[in-house]
Amino acid sequence: MTRALCIPVLFALLLAGCNQPFEPNGPVSSTLAVYCLLSPGSDTQYVRLSTTFGATPAPEIRDANVTLTVGGTVIPFTNTTVLWRDAAGNFTPTNVYVASSASVGGGLVYRLNASTPSGLAASATITSLRQPSLALRQGTTPGFFALTRQFKTLSGAAILHFYLDYYVLVNNGWVLRTEEIPSGRSTDASGNDVLQYPSISPVTTLAAGGSDVAIDSTLFQIARSRVLARAAPAPVVYLDVRFVLTQIDDILYAYYYLSNGPLDNSTIRLDVPDFTNIQGGYGVFGSRAEVILLLPLAR
Repeated sequence: MTRALCIPVLFALLLAGCNQPFEPNGPVSSTLAVYCLLSPGSDTQYVRLSTTFGATPAPEIRDANVTLTVGGTVIPFTNTTVLWRDAAGNFTPTNVYVASSASVGGGLVYRLNASTPSGLAASATITSLRQPSLALRQGTTPGFFALTRQFKTLSGAAILHFYLDYYVLVNNGWVLRTEEIPSGRSTDASGNDVLQYPSISPVTTLAAGGSDVAIDSTLFQIARSRVLARAAPAPVVYLDVRFVLTQIDDILYAYYYLSNGPLDNSTIRLDVPDFTNIQGGYGVFGSRAEVILLLPLAR
């Protein structure tokens, strides 16, 4: 069985989880490496399982026992192959473990266990994120509107993206495309506009700033003008504006920050330390939550 898959994260994300190979390093084939992101918005959960390796990739593990336990319920995972999409849109068959009809509840304790017939074993425990909420309302400042953002779990980090979805006519066929909308703009020393795009921030910082986010409506016009200029002379049909709020837990944020945070060039050590919350192995077991708000546009 083969399924099409691109697990979002953050490392998307997030956060670029689909853009990098799953290549843990360590003592060759002696330790399990586990990668799993639980998502309350999905009823299907995935686990990638490998072993540490040296110069060459370790063989795929297809005979492991993988389970997820919440309360008194044990959810088994089965081995399958999915089509993993990279940043260029290419698909590669990838071995994963999958659990269908496995909805994740917010604020619950989940334990992941993985073991092989050869005796390798690893486990991890997390508390899943509660789903945040996102609502659109009229702003009090002319030319602006507001998004009301509420976090039900005040931990981890979050990022809010805006996208313009549209159809463009290509070779007599309509193609669906997306343009990211800036989150702000400023002026440089020469008086030129500098567009700004969102970055991931700790949830405690975002919550301290209030639940409302003011959005400059001219930023959408900038995105529309860019689309028209790029597509010309082909016709364009605007579909919607899509607001996407993604939250990751403290575990994923620690992993992200160690991999992508600022390097201090004044210190002696410049290598990036390893991060894992897997007992008896390597990798990451974390939780992410995402909410999408669509604003349909007039045709």
